[in-house]
Amino acid sequence: HFCRFKQEKKYYLACLKLIGAQPECRMFLKKYLECRMESDIMAAGGRMMEKEREKQELLGRASAGEIFQRAPTDKPAFTLAQIKKAIPPHCFQCSVIRSFYYVVYDLVIIASLLYAVLVWIPALPSMQQLGACPLYWVVQGCVMNGIWVIAHECGHHAFSDYLLLDNMEA
Repeated sequence: HFCRFKQEKKYYLACLKLIGAQPECRMFLKKYLECRMESDIMAAGGRMMEKEREKQELLGRASAGEIFQRAPTDKPAFTLAQIKKAIPPHCFQCSVIRSFYYVVYDLVIIASLLYAVLVWIPALPSMQQLGACPLYWVVQGCVMNGIWVIAHECGHHAFSDYLLLDNMEA
């Protein structure tokens, strides 16, 4: 198994180097990962300490309810790096057009809700107005929170690849 694993890895890396992360390389990636799983060397594999192996076996036998009994102070069964690897790479690419689409989208919703509250709520009977106003506050607050989140992400330079644009938008 180990020799085949090295060979599959070699083919996959050669494909990546030759044409980049294109769909044609998926065949090699699939064979590479299948070989790793068959060889039981996924994750830490044979280098896993005995204590970690016992913990993995225990987790495998545990029910879902037992797994979620973990104390908040205990170290989670996954790392931040594992979470980041699970997210597709295109999710980390900034798009100015998409970013401004969300700003405009939220502003249109805010304007529409404001129009509705100024036109429709005064036309309601007084008892219904008492219920409609708090509902408006909650919904409008949620949408305005979206605007705050976009501005916050500008502070992390996740809005675009341009620092000046992020600072101006925030």
